[in-house]
Amino acid sequence: MIRAITFDVGGTLADGGLDKKAFMRKVVDYLSGLGYGVSPRSYRKSLDKAMGELQRLRSLGREMSFRDFYSLVLSGLGISPTEELLSALLGLYFECFISSPIPGSYEVVRALSGRYELAVISNAISPWPRRFLEAQGLKPYFRTIIISGEVGWRKPHGKVFRIALSRLGVRPHEAIHVGDSPVEDVAGAKAVGMKAVLVARGRSLLDLEVEPDAIVEDIRELPEALKALT
Repeated sequence: MIRAITFDVGGTLADGGLDKKAFMRKVVDYLSGLGYGVSPRSYRKSLDKAMGELQRLRSLGREMSFRDFYSLVLSGLGISPTEELLSALLGLYFECFISSPIPGSYEVVRALSGRYELAVISNAISPWPRRFLEAQGLKPYFRTIIISGEVGWRKPHGKVFRIALSRLGVRPHEAIHVGDSPVEDVAGAKAVGMKAVLVARGRSLLDLEVEPDAIVEDIRELPEALKALT
């Protein structure tokens, strides 16, 4: 018996992302305005170094928080990463992170909340998934929200799925994960014993290494697809 549904956010419930160029300009201007000798070149150099460490951790299935990542960036610029500076950078990050709900996502989540326990499992160093869910009025429908930057583990590593299952109080075979990534969402969920629904949204499905239990083109097809799995 299926008791819980877990959702990815980016690409599944939300579209959008960070405007990296705008964010860089804002960060450089902000730090320069405080008297620090930061140029776009020095910022990119420090950012690239921090990205190298982030990618190393991600290759192990781990994740950094926004605070930890931008502490590395600031330190690479010779700036002490105080809480005041990190909070200001997070504010600038949100100013440059543009997201919008995928059509039908609110209606689907609301409809399913009456039948299943719902949770979010999202890869993000920042808390933007929670911020998005709050802004769209979706947060109350989810019993728990798991963000990789907060728990230190990233999909497709099994640890992040097991954290969600533990918080929901369900066993793997009692849960279905829904997401748009064949690797992070489908392979990750199925590796721990969950079922998985892939939200394809017109993408090619020729090279799937792990077969999802169901494929939907549009999130609005999910309730019908779940009937065959539950």
